Amino acid sequence: MKKATCVTGSKLYLRPLKKEDINKRYLFWLNDADVTRYMQMRFSPPNMIDLKKYYESVKCRNEARMFAIVKKDGHEHIGNIKLDHIDPYHKFADLGIIIGEKKYWGRGYGQEACRLLLKYAFGILKLNKVILGVYSINIPAIKAYEKVGFKNEGRLKNIISFNGRFVDDILMGISKNEFFAKRRGKISQK
Repeated sequence: MKKATCVTGSKLYLRPLKKEDINKRYLFWLNDADVTRYMQMRFSPPNMIDLKKYYESVKCRNEARMFAIVKKDGHEHIGNIKLDHIDPYHKFADLGIIIGEKKYWGRGYGQEACRLLLKYAFGILKLNKVILGVYSINIPAIKAYEKVGFKNEGRLKNIISFNGRFVDDILMGISKNEFFAKRRGKISQK
């Protein structure tokens, strides 16, 4: 992907998504109701043509960076994470993540991937803020984002249609200063 580099953590690394990553396994993730339960795409699961078009569109956009989430041990591609709508003037972007391999859910991989992407966003891209939206009923994701340092910054009430009812969309955000202050606090506690 354009202008992206690898970022390495303790259990995984992020590398630019490659054309070879657009495969049956990735498509399976996007067609798995458990994986997409809290995603808009649950209403219209993609086919391989859709997925390839999406990859090509993201690859060519300066305001997006998409990474594969890869386990260091075995180099297994377990999900994707991206920054989108990167605003070069106001210095913010949206974060989106999918851990497609369910056997890795609840094991800290999503949190580590978020931390690595924030390190890239604030250190390499020099952004000031990263935001995301999360369904109010997705409690595990909210707790994971809070552990990374995201804070609840707003709520759109009854805006998301979910299983026959409407739920809130929570806007969460983290600034560069908050991210690096949290990291300094962890380092000093060791």
